[in-house]
Amino acid sequence: MDLRRKLAWVLAPLALAALGWAAWTFMPWLPSEDTRVARAVGREMAREALKLHRAPGRIMVLARDTSEFRQPSVDAALAAFVSELGAGKAKADVVRRLPVDPLRQVQVPPGDFLELLRRGRDGDVIVSFMGPPLLGPEAVAALGRPRAKVVAFCPGYLPRYLDLRWLAEHGLLHGGVVARMDAAGESFEAQYQPWSMARAKGTP
Repeated sequence: MDLRRKLAWVLAPLALAALGWAAWTFMPWLPSEDTRVARAVGREMAREALKLHRAPGRIMVLARDTSEFRQPSVDAALAAFVSELGAGKAKADVVRRLPVDPLRQVQVPPGDFLELLRRGRDGDVIVSFMGPPLLGPEAVAALGRPRAKVVAFCPGYLPRYLDLRWLAEHGLLHGGVVARMDAAGESFEAQYQPWSMARAKGTP
């Protein structure tokens, strides 16, 4: 067996392992018919949004487009979110479904998030099921302190790699649902927890 084939046999399993790790780390959910946890995420995201919303402000939602790549959990979370908002006498004024390559990191394009933050008004809430705004220091400095509040879903290992406290201090995160560092179990409570600015001091 020549050197190229030997390398292929060695590297192929590593590449597959890396791909699986990336999917677990950055994708909100892998496709699943069991949507109980996803629905719980949606309800909790709505509760966090309702706490921050002030009339006549808008609730603007960013979520993954599932028309091409089916993902029942994403649709279930969004449906539960909308239903919980209705129970709180509110509604999603804007819903943007963004196309995402399933093999890429799931996040809102920085330019799209920056546009919403710039146009945000007092009382507005931006709800992202695709993580918080990932803006560079220059963009954050140019933006100033946003008037809109941000609620974000942070799944997988995302809370380990993002400084949630820094985001909160710069007005880029005010509430949401984050994965537990000690996640163990299949229930919502075992996998996720609500996050708010009041908890920022305890964020690693």
